[in-house]
Amino acid sequence: MRNGIFVFLISLFLASCGGNDGEKTELSDSFTVSLDTVMVDAGEEFIYLQENLWLSKLNPDRRYLINFNREDAIAEWIDLDELKLKKVLQFDKDGPNSIPQYTSGFLINEDENILFWNYRFYKIFDQNGQLVRDLELEKIASDLLSSSDIYPNQFFMDPENPSRTIGLFIKWEESKYLMIDFNLESGEFREIDLPQLEKIKEYKVDIVYDGNMAGSYGPGVYSTRVGSKIFLSTNTYNEVQVFDLETDSITVKTWDTPLLGARRAYLPPSQVDGQTGEIEEIVRNAESDITYGPLFWNPDEEKFYRFSHKNYFGEEKTEYGRYIPTRADVYLSVFSKDLNLIKEALIPELIQEPKRHFVKDGQIWIFENIEDEVGFVRLSVE
Repeated sequence: MRNGIFVFLISLFLASCGGNDGEKTELSDSFTVSLDTVMVDAGEEFIYLQENLWLSKLNPDRRYLINFNREDAIAEWIDLDELKLKKVLQFDKDGPNSIPQYTSGFLINEDENILFWNYRFYKIFDQNGQLVRDLELEKIASDLLSSSDIYPNQFFMDPENPSRTIGLFIKWEESKYLMIDFNLESGEFREIDLPQLEKIKEYKVDIVYDGNMAGSYGPGVYSTRVGSKIFLSTNTYNEVQVFDLETDSITVKTWDTPLLGARRAYLPPSQVDGQTGEIEEIVRNAESDITYGPLFWNPDEEKFYRFSHKNYFGEEKTEYGRYIPTRADVYLSVFSKDLNLIKEALIPELIQEPKRHFVKDGQIWIFENIEDEVGFVRLSVE
């Protein structure tokens, strides 16, 4: 195991931050962050790192990080207490217990069964890879989910109602996000519009070849559930939408801070010719501007954290023509459980966009690929 300790003071800009309700919060002038690095012992196995732990989830008690290998349909259980790969679960690719190739996502329920989803596939499996339940959401909302135009982005279970499942979807053709609230017992559902996300379309770029649509580049939407609330945010606006499962209401919290502003300033063209190379310049311009990261929860202190970053580029490109970042400015924002901004600062020791990250035992864990092994940089914020 390799370990290194760094302790430093981070000076904050004195500032006030306004939400949509007009409130202002004075920020502290400094706080202390300590860093150390730990490695995971994989034994004779090789942990799947091709997607940088992108498709990984914490189990409910945050002891295990389950990393899913979509290519081979394997779930890797990493014990974060012992820093060891604890077990590897192979799922079937064919037959009654099979899951689709390149599944869109998964979550770990409170009973630690696993819900996988993809187009027209919404099934729960136990930790032995056996099918427990087919939710059959594509039958409940058949008019919506029968085509491949609507993509299942994320799912949430209501902790107070096991028959209630809520999905976040995107309609590709309209570039529209919506939630669908399913009642598994009655077989009913309702659509929940998210009009606040409509404005992110101005950051979307359609890529055309010979006059035909060939893809797009644009904003991302993040989502997470804490208790009875679902939090939705984007990488282009300094705001969060909160959907309350108990009241079925949506509220919006916005910020405009000296460090991060209210939104990304760079607005790209709505369409480019994919044969000109212009999209590479657009991506560089967009990622040189601010990118707001997802909210993540610290249950020990009942606080939210969020990383944001700005990339810097040279002239070097990948084999696919994209500019390679040379470094990044990384910022950490700390919020109360009611999303009041407490602190916000540049973290000078972090020089690249944080990869997969989460909170365990009060520390922020950031995945780092160290010579093709799993390492974590752990931050303690005081």
